[in-house]
Amino acid sequence: MSDPGQQSSTPEQRARQAEAQREVLLEALEIFTHDLSNPLQSLIVLAELAMDDAPPGTEEHERNKQSLEAAERMRTLVQGLAGLTRSVDGPRNTSAVVDRFESVLSRRWERHSVRLSIDLGPIERAPTPATLETVLLSLGLAAVAAAGDRNHPRYDLSLRGIAQEGPLSCALELTLAGHNAGGSGAPVELSRSHIERTMQLVDGNPSMRLREDAETILLEFAPEPRRQ
Repeated sequence: MSDPGQQSSTPEQRARQAEAQREVLLEALEIFTHDLSNPLQSLIVLAELAMDDAPPGTEEHERNKQSLEAAERMRTLVQGLAGLTRSVDGPRNTSAVVDRFESVLSRRWERHSVRLSIDLGPIERAPTPATLETVLLSLGLAAVAAAGDRNHPRYDLSLRGIAQEGPLSCALELTLAGHNAGGSGAPVELSRSHIERTMQLVDGNPSMRLREDAETILLEFAPEPRRQ
């Protein structure tokens, strides 16, 4: 059954509602990452002290080492999430956006045996539109979903920066390849449902375009004018 209020609202109202929901979620995420950071830092310090106290080579030392490694992975994730919230109003460039993209999904890359290859080249310092971060994250989730099918023992995700002519003068080329036990690789198509969702994110945005070419995804964008 459809929502009568949703039917009566205009597209502009729905867009404002979606933006308001996004701002609430980002603010809640900022609070969450801040409140989690302090106890997590205490946990890391305690794990370091415990590892120093345990004789090397003992089972206790190994357990403390594993605890420390797990806490440090959590810190990487928290820092990546904190970066997402700060990027909304702060300075953005391609390098910073891709760094957060890599760190936020780092546990998923590890879990699904996805190795990242990143070469931003000429667009490394290009100032990016605010929505680029969300679009790139959606593409990352598309790659994770494809790797989650476990059709290959491991995967390579390539992200390459390209400078081109025209208003959309920057592009990120994304490809996913699966490798079998012998090492040979083959292109892997990203999750179709995730790609369709990403298309919706860029629909009607004059500063961004998503194109598919064979097994390659090309995310084109116009560098945002630098803010004074």
